Amino acid sequence: MRTTSAIFFVLPAVLILFVSPLVRGDDKKPTFNSKTDVISLHYDHAPDKDDGQSAAADRTVLESKFGKKWIEKHIVAVSGAYGTNKRGFNPKSDAVMRAAWDDCGGWIAAHDDWDAAVAKLVKRWTATIEAGGSVWAKEGGQSDLTADAVREIKKQMPEVATAERIHVVQHSKWNEGTTTKADLAYAKANTDYIKISDANRYLNQKGGNAVFEKAAVGHPVFGKVWQAAFEYYNPKQRLDFSDTGELLHILGLGELGVDDFRKRFLSPDSGKKER
Repeated sequence: MRTTSAIFFVLPAVLILFVSPLVRGDDKKPTFNSKTDVISLHYDHAPDKDDGQSAAADRTVLESKFGKKWIEKHIVAVSGAYGTNKRGFNPKSDAVMRAAWDDCGGWIAAHDDWDAAVAKLVKRWTATIEAGGSVWAKEGGQSDLTADAVREIKKQMPEVATAERIHVVQHSKWNEGTTTKADLAYAKANTDYIKISDANRYLNQKGGNAVFEKAAVGHPVFGKVWQAAFEYYNPKQRLDFSDTGELLHILGLGELGVDDFRKRFLSPDSGKKER
């Protein structure tokens, strides 16, 4: 009886010890909340022109899913979010940024005034955090701008755990390699830094895609934005909106390939069916 009794009382303790970590939910990953959170879209435009097509794709996805008014409240777009590649900035990209964002909240030109851009980011991010939301940075460029914004937020809001409230999504080793080393280390240490697989695998086609191009420029809502993007970067040379892979990740849409993206977001009635 003593042996049986010992087993009876010891086993539950052992089971609790091994099972409890599995049911606590400590490993649950944060997810984007469209009601409270803000997405910060960062484009370096230096020197690759793929950011132009990504801006068009980002606008297409966001308006299709949430609508134009939602974009004004929950999106901040930044051009010139570069690092050591600063000298490669292409000012012709401004035309694409205007086409993509002027009519739904505007955009920030970090190349024109870096400090002002940081200040504007900090203002948007702190307002979101104070209201209970989180920040999601789609790092289509380098992390220098992000690091500067986080440094300022930590000065203004030292009580905020930035590693829990600011999520940075990066897909490119090249982007990391052209980020100032100290800024990359700072961003990784002070944000929820998420590295996803390189979206060039599924959102980049050398030689273009005629079916996609036709659907994009012919779309009744997004055609003008895509036309501006294609005038900036000829899709017949390369169709590349790989930086949008980070936005797809933030929204939980997975790795949509070029054809699946077209079918979902560039059919004639898209822009309405998602909402």
